[in-house]
Amino acid sequence: MSENKRIAHYIKEVCDQIKNKEVHAAITLELGNHFAEKIEDYREAGYKEEEATRIAIAEMGDPVDVGRHLHQAHKPRMEWGIVSIVGILLAIGLVTLYSLHIAEDNRNLIGRQLVGIMIGTVVLVTILFWDYSKLKRYSKFLYFGTMILLLYTLLAGKPIAGIQYLDIGNYPLHFIAISPFLFIVALAGIFTEWKEHNRYNIVKVISYFLPPCLLLSLGEYEFAVLLYVGGYIALVIAAKPKKLVILSFLAMVFACGGGMVYLFAKPYQLDRLFYFLNPYLEPDGRGYIIIQSLKAIQSATLWGQGFGASLDALPALESDYIFAYMVYIFGPIVGIAFFILGVMLLLRLLHAIRRVKDVPCCYPVWLCSFSRRFSGVFS
Repeated sequence: MSENKRIAHYIKEVCDQIKNKEVHAAITLELGNHFAEKIEDYREAGYKEEEATRIAIAEMGDPVDVGRHLHQAHKPRMEWGIVSIVGILLAIGLVTLYSLHIAEDNRNLIGRQLVGIMIGTVVLVTILFWDYSKLKRYSKFLYFGTMILLLYTLLAGKPIAGIQYLDIGNYPLHFIAISPFLFIVALAGIFTEWKEHNRYNIVKVISYFLPPCLLLSLGEYEFAVLLYVGGYIALVIAAKPKKLVILSFLAMVFACGGGMVYLFAKPYQLDRLFYFLNPYLEPDGRGYIIIQSLKAIQSATLWGQGFGASLDALPALESDYIFAYMVYIFGPIVGIAFFILGVMLLLRLLHAIRRVKDVPCCYPVWLCSFSRRFSGVFS
């Protein structure tokens, strides 16, 4: 067997132990370079090529053991902490909705949520067993395609409760809620391309940030804007640029945020924020609903009013005031636990993003969040 074939056979045995085929090429290149350097060193020390190759292979050790160690290092790791927290939050939400279903005898309420969760679960399982890094080559198409669909939704969508929906046959899709996830997935690939070709700079970071932010602001769905801005900031930090880039971008975000509030915020939105902070200034007017939600929370005993209890003082319990209803039936302890779980989920997500070595590795974390959100986009 020639020396090159011996090395190739060794590397093949190593790669056979590694189930993650995506890293085979990188490991083959790395081991090949390592062998070349070692053999060159032994040749300079006076050994013949055959002997130098034999010593280099012997120093590396058993290929099966080496492969098993590399398999452990490159094995995809499931964030069971994130999955567990999401599962608990979904379970609490479903039980709360089922209680509301009993209280109001709303047969469609729990059914819609179950269908949404089933769809989200299918999306999640697909993500877990799919090579998400292949999305990178389609990043710009995804970015501009999402922008075109978002613009179409804003201009020609179906209005439901003051929000434009993308009308797909008989299924209005809350595309404004989905679009922040699609934008961030696309931008993760775009950022990586910039870094690989040394084209990452503050001008590009800002120019790709502003158009989606402007369109989402026009959609009058504040949560989508916050989600997009938060995700974009996480991507900028994950890309590990110079501190000046991060600080400049954050300064621009705050400046744009103030400008957009001044230009696009409607009087009723500012009133809603003002009376949310000061509801007792108009207890029988614009602060009435906030006061009723506070009374509902205060009227709950330690363990709540009980499963299936009705709450007639508040409208839209299944959406706007679901947290108040949850505390009302289960008590403040469950409410506090729910809040703590939400904070823990956020911290786990940030921790997972910080550990990644490449920006597209944010895909699974962001896509898993997308699958969870997917359950609520159909009306």
